[in-house]
Amino acid sequence: MAASATVEKRQVDSLLLVLDAVIDSSAYYDQQLQQQLVRCRKMYENAPNLESRFELAHSLFLNYRKYRLDSALYYARQRVKMADGMSSLDSLSSARLDEADALKCLGRLHDALAVLDDIPHTPYIKGNAHYYYLYHSILLSLSQMTTDADEVAYYKPLLMNYRDTVNMVNRDDPLTVCVNTCEIEKSRGHVQAALDGLLQFGKSHSDLVTNSAIYWFVLGDTYRDIGDTQRAKYCYTMSSIIDKRNCNKTYTSLQALAWMLYNEGDTERAYRYITCSLNDVMTSNARSRLSLVGEYLPIITTAYSQKQRVSVIRRNILIAAAFIVAALLSVLLWSIYKRNQRLTMMHNELAVNNDKLLSLNSQLAELNQELVESNMIKEEYIGQLFNLCSSYISETEKQRIRILSKLKSGKNKEVQAQLDQSTMKQDLSQLFYNFDMIFLELFPDFIDRFNALLRPGEHIEVKGDNLLSPELRIYALVRLGINDSVKIASFLHYSPQTVYNYRLKTRNRSDLPKDEFIARVRRL
Repeated sequence: MAASATVEKRQVDSLLLVLDAVIDSSAYYDQQLQQQLVRCRKMYENAPNLESRFELAHSLFLNYRKYRLDSALYYARQRVKMADGMSSLDSLSSARLDEADALKCLGRLHDALAVLDDIPHTPYIKGNAHYYYLYHSILLSLSQMTTDADEVAYYKPLLMNYRDTVNMVNRDDPLTVCVNTCEIEKSRGHVQAALDGLLQFGKSHSDLVTNSAIYWFVLGDTYRDIGDTQRAKYCYTMSSIIDKRNCNKTYTSLQALAWMLYNEGDTERAYRYITCSLNDVMTSNARSRLSLVGEYLPIITTAYSQKQRVSVIRRNILIAAAFIVAALLSVLLWSIYKRNQRLTMMHNELAVNNDKLLSLNSQLAELNQELVESNMIKEEYIGQLFNLCSSYISETEKQRIRILSKLKSGKNKEVQAQLDQSTMKQDLSQLFYNFDMIFLELFPDFIDRFNALLRPGEHIEVKGDNLLSPELRIYALVRLGINDSVKIASFLHYSPQTVYNYRLKTRNRSDLPKDEFIARVRRL
C-alpha cells in the first residue's frame, strides 16, 4: 500500500473499478460455485460409506455456509443424524458445532447457544478453537443488540476470555491468532499496536492474507478507527472483492464500504453496494447480517432518491432548455428554408436565363457559321462568275469578229448558217458543270451526307461524267439557300412542275418529315 495519500486515492479509485467489474460478474462466480456444489452433492449421494458421507456433508456445509444458510443448516443436521449412528462423540460434537454455526448465521442466537451448551466438554471440544469462536461471536452479537448497561458489563469479560482462549487453542492458525490479537488490542484501546501487528503479519505472511477477506476487513476497521479513511476504503474494497469472487454472501465489508462512500458523497455507488449487500443477505438468508444492512439501507436509499430527484429536476431543466433551443433552431431553420427557397428561385431564374443565353449563343454561332459559309459561297461564286462572264465576253467578241470578217468577204450564207446553229444546250451543260464543280469544292462531302438522310437502298448515285444529278443539283441550290421552286426552275431551265416532281420523289426516299428534311439539307 502506497504511503502518499494522492497515490492511495488513485489506487482506491482503480480498485473500486475492479470491484464494480466483479459485482457485474457475480452471476459467473455463482455459476462456478453451483457447478462445484453439484459435483460435491453427487459425491455425497454416491459416498461408499458413512464416514465418507459424513465428511462430504461437512464440505457441503462449508460451501453453503457462505452462500445459502438454509442449505448449510440442512447438511449440518444431516451430519448430526449420521453422527448418532457412528458411535463417535467427537463426530457428534463436530456436527453440533456446524449446526450451532448455521443457527448463529441465521440469526437464531439463543438456539445456537442452546446447541453449544448441549455439547459435552470433551478434550476434543476443550481444544477446539471454533467452539470458543462461536461462543464469542454469539455473545458479541447479543451484547451489540442490548441497550442494558448491566448486560453489556456482563458480556465484556466473557468476550475477553473467549478471545484469549481462541488464541491459546488455535496456535496452528496464525491468521486467526493475528486477527484475535488485533481485536483484543483494540478492545484495550491499543489501536496503533493492533494496526502495527496486522501490518507486520501481512508482510511476513503475504501468502495467507492475499485471499483472506477477514484480514482485509479487520485491517480496514483498524484504519477507520485511527481516521485513515483512504486506507480503510482500500482494505474494505479488497475484502469485498475477495468475498464476491468467493461467492461469500454473508459478509460485512461491502456494507462498511457503502457507508463510507455515502459519507463521502458518492451516493450512487453507495446505493449500488448496499443494494447488492441486501440482495446477497436475502439470497443467503443471513439474518445476522440483515440488521447491519437495514441500518444503512434507508439512509443511503433516501440520499440516492434525493440525488435522483435532483437529477430529474436537472434533466427536466435540460429538456426545457432543449425545447427552447429546438424552437429557436426551428425559427432559424424556417428562416433559412425561406431564404433558400428565394435563392433556389433566383438560381432557377438564372439557370433559365443561362439556358436562353446558351441558346442565343448557339443560334448566333449558327448564324455566324452560316454567314461565314455565305461569304465563302459569295466569294467563290462571284469569282467564278467574273471568270465566266469574262470568258463569255471574250468568246462573244471572237464570234463577232469572225462574223464581221465573213460578212466583209461576202460569205453571207456561212454567216446565216452559223447564226442558225444554237449553242444553248452546250452553254447550259457548261454552266451546270461549272456550278457542280464550284459547289463540290465548297461542299466536297455533300453527296454522302445527303444520301445519309435517305433510307438504305434509296441512295442517289451520279451516272456518267456528271458531277451532280438533277435531284442533287436541286437540293444543292436548297443548301445554298434557294428554296423557291420557281427560282430553281428558272436557274436550271426546268419547268416548276419538273422541279416539284424531282423534290417530291427525292423527299419520299427519306423517313424524315418535309420541314425537318429541308432543315437537315440546309445544315449539310
